[in-house]
Amino acid sequence: MHRSRYAPAVVAAVALVASLARWALQGSHNVYTAFEKRFYVPDPDVGWRVSPHHPLWIGLEACAVLVALAIGLALLARFTRLRKLLWIPAVLSLALPIAAFASGEAPAGARDTLPPADAVRVEAGIAGALTAPAGHYAVVPHAGTAITAHLKAGGEAFDARFDHDLTGAWDGNPADLHAPSHAEIAVAASAVDTGVGERTKHAREGYLRADTFPRIVVKLDAVTAVREVSPAQLAFRAPATVELIGKTHRVDVTGTLTVPDAAALARLGLTGDVLLVQADFALAIHETALAPDAGDFDGDRLPIHVSLVLRRTP
Repeated sequence: MHRSRYAPAVVAAVALVASLARWALQGSHNVYTAFEKRFYVPDPDVGWRVSPHHPLWIGLEACAVLVALAIGLALLARFTRLRKLLWIPAVLSLALPIAAFASGEAPAGARDTLPPADAVRVEAGIAGALTAPAGHYAVVPHAGTAITAHLKAGGEAFDARFDHDLTGAWDGNPADLHAPSHAEIAVAASAVDTGVGERTKHAREGYLRADTFPRIVVKLDAVTAVREVSPAQLAFRAPATVELIGKTHRVDVTGTLTVPDAAALARLGLTGDVLLVQADFALAIHETALAPDAGDFDGDRLPIHVSLVLRRTP
């Protein structure tokens, strides 16, 4: 009977061991727990898309809480007479590893963060055209539409992703990229999602200051270089401006512009004249309004990937 007083602490220790086993099996070495873990899976049309499967991904901070709980229960068992009450937190601690294992594993071929795009090289000059009509191509809210910044901070690599409240358009002629064109897209700073609730809140309020600077805007006024990759795809380079946290930055954008075929349109669930854009650029942290917080990041640049589904509107 004397030894049974520590049984609640033993249960919490079992929960800790199970949680550490789950953390090791995850293989992500993540510090923070993600209750709906985001994974990227290959997509034939937009490169990578977010998987609809979001398992519970245990972080080291949750394991640290279980360590503290097990020690706390052991101490309380020694000094309190209300030992039956200790079973409540002990049993509840098992819920974390049980829920994590029940939520499943990572999807096949999945990645924790958006894989870096292949480098796009485009020499000077415009050579190539697409078989698509000129006009106003508006951003379509779609699984293939998002802006993703890859970050390294706190010993962990993760994505700050904006995949809703994203608007804008490109006005131009895919068949004649010598002609004048203009693109502008904007996304709500409050739409940021880092995959962890508290981290997302801090990114929204502490870094992006979404209440003061509600929109992030990218503008492009000319295409300076184009080469044909295939009859349905062009690689391009263009200067652009990025409005972020009250400052404007000039960047060099490289990417691809693709006309999806009928099979791709069916997979995307779209009709009409559609263009797919994959583009990349980077911001130097010390040149942005994030400069005072540069020490919080493990690198000096913010690689940003833009994926857009555009459809011509009347």
